[in-house]
Amino acid sequence: MDPRQTRAINSRKEERGSVLAIAAISMLSLVLATGMAIDVSHLYTAKSELQNAADAAALAAASQLSSTRGGIKQAVSEATKTLNKYNFGSNVGISSADVTFSDNLNGSYVSQASAEASPASVRFVKVTLSPKPVGITFAALAIANPQNLTAKATAGISVGLTMNKFYTAYTFVESTSAPLVRTQTYALVPKAGNDKAPTSYRVLAGPNGDLILTGTVHAYGYIGSSYNVANLSSASMCSYAKIGMNTRFGDYTVHPGANSTEHPPDTVTEEGITYLQYRDKQAASAAPGMKNRRILTLPIVHNDDYNTTNRTVISDRLGAFFVKNKVGADCKLHVEYIGVPLAVPVGTFTPGSNQMSELTVAVLYK
Repeated sequence: MDPRQTRAINSRKEERGSVLAIAAISMLSLVLATGMAIDVSHLYTAKSELQNAADAAALAAASQLSSTRGGIKQAVSEATKTLNKYNFGSNVGISSADVTFSDNLNGSYVSQASAEASPASVRFVKVTLSPKPVGITFAALAIANPQNLTAKATAGISVGLTMNKFYTAYTFVESTSAPLVRTQTYALVPKAGNDKAPTSYRVLAGPNGDLILTGTVHAYGYIGSSYNVANLSSASMCSYAKIGMNTRFGDYTVHPGANSTEHPPDTVTEEGITYLQYRDKQAASAAPGMKNRRILTLPIVHNDDYNTTNRTVISDRLGAFFVKNKVGADCKLHVEYIGVPLAVPVGTFTPGSNQMSELTVAVLYK
């Protein structure tokens, strides 16, 4: 064979060998690159899930802030419960030390014990999740395996709302010259729809005259809004009050058609306690029922703004009250005026509108 042909054949064999080697290296590089991309994507997904859990835990904690020691305790409890809804298992731990509190968003955050000692001004809560080890495969060639991921989130109560959804369908009438005082207890009496006497309560009606019964009300509450009072006698007002209030204590004798499923009691049904005691007992209670059933948010009106002719009232503000006792034979509604920033389930703030400094919502800040 011609020497030149021999060299050509050998050259082609060498080229084929080189192509195979390059192809093998390329395939390996592609597999490694794909594997690393999968690992990185897995880390981003795990980090995102962890951050979502921290955000949810912080929001749940902030929703319990109520300017009370018990609210601080409940904030820690709710943060833990919410985190446990995420399936991180034993890889993620949270303790009271991981939930800290502050008066200011960018201020110093203190422990649960310190916050409980001075709860009145606490408005923000930070949740810091312990590191979660996330295993990797291909990326272990370049970075440590496993990767320890963590997350933190800060939530707090908002500025005063301009609208509160789901208020209780009552209005409390106060004297224009002697307004209700926060932390004070009042024995409010029922009055007829056309009676403007202060230190009393009324049942509200819908815009078409239909009664808005107690419980969750699908309406919107604003400062300065007009509300319709039901055309009822004081005795009928009392009857509705018994039905609406006593089921919150687990008493269904005045409302035989009610049951604990449709009209759940509060988780704390002890009578005669203060709002602060109630919050402490809430934090420790494992009883069935619905939290905060004994807290009412409703329009407060001045007796001077009560139109007895058409039974309309103009709200001075929307406030929160704690129901201390069931309504008895004397028809009195014993309530404590809370009067401090309290997080409610649904509400909004519109710049330029009248604010309700006593009502807020939980907000995720960072």
